[in-house]
Formats: sequence, structure tokens, C-alpha cells
Amino acid sequence: MLNKGTKSEEDRRIDSIVQKLSSIGFTPEDALFIESLDEELKKIGLNYQELLAISAEELPLHIRRFNFGWDHMEQFTDILVKWSATEPSFKAKAKVLYQFIQNESKAFSFDIMTKISRL
Repeated sequence: MLNKGTKSEEDRRIDSIVQKLSSIGFTPEDALFIESLDEELKKIGLNYQELLAISAEELPLHIRRFNFGWDHMEQFTDILVKWSATEPSFKAKAKVLYQFIQNESKAFSFDIMTKISRL
């Protein structure tokens, strides 16, 4: 029972991070935005500069270390896609993340395949 409670707590923590990231508008030229973004990203061991610098191949493994489930990883990737309009390097990272989810989750998703094809 304790394990189930811990998992639920972890899911709520991750959900909070993803929700916060999705709610802030992506304006990297704004110092307050970067400060707010860094505050959330540090909860998953990153900051904005590290998110820019991390390779597309390393990012899925990094996120998995912070116990992101497939659904939260997909939501995080959706955020990167949205932000890629301003920061094009996020598009390649998003594509690799979607492919990682598709391959590693062992569940085929037409939705994810559609998202990959749009990139």
C-alpha cells in the first residue's frame, strides 16, 4: 500500500511539473520567463541552457530517470513541439522523444505516429 501511495505522490509531482510548463508562454528573451522555466526544469535536473544543450538522444533517458510515465513524457514532448515554433532545436528532440515512447512503451499509438509524421 505504501508503494501505491508513493507512486501516486510521484505522479502528482510530475503532473504538477508538466502542467506548470504547459501553462507558461515560451518567451526565451524574457528574463522572468527563463527564471520561471528554470524553477520548474530544476525539478527534473535541468535548466533552460541544459535543455538547449542536451542531445536529442540523451533527453529521453534523462527524463525517464525522473520517473516520467509514458503519458507524462508525451505531454512534455507536446510542450517541446509547441515551443519549437520559437526554438527550432526542440523539434528534433521532440521527434526522438516520441520515437522513444513509441518504441519503449511496447504499445503502438496512432496518435504518436501522427505526431511524429507532423514533425
